[in-house]
Amino acid sequence: MKKRLQPSAKGFILVECMVALAILTTTVFLFQISQVQILKETKKSQEELQMLRVLYEETKQRRHYQMKSADYQIIRDGTFTISYQTAPKAQAKISAGQQEWAIIREK
Repeated sequence: MKKRLQPSAKGFILVECMVALAILTTTVFLFQISQVQILKETKKSQEELQMLRVLYEETKQRRHYQMKSADYQIIRDGTFTISYQTAPKAQAKISAGQQEWAIIREK
């Protein structure tokens, strides 16, 4: 009786492990990239929220003062420049770095 030769499975297992490792590495790398992007977006949103909160608080305190215009800097978890003006439209602006927000009162 003839013996059947069994194919060697060792080479196949090595290739299978390498493909699985490549897929796992790619998945982890893509997950890491997305997490870094999400953290950057979160930080940017927190900075914008901080700017708007400071502008709101300063406007709330200063709304009873009769001033035509004013420019000043305030330091609260960062340096913000706030400016008020009444003409042509009443508005309050805040800027920090390259970001700028404004509250405009339309009559």
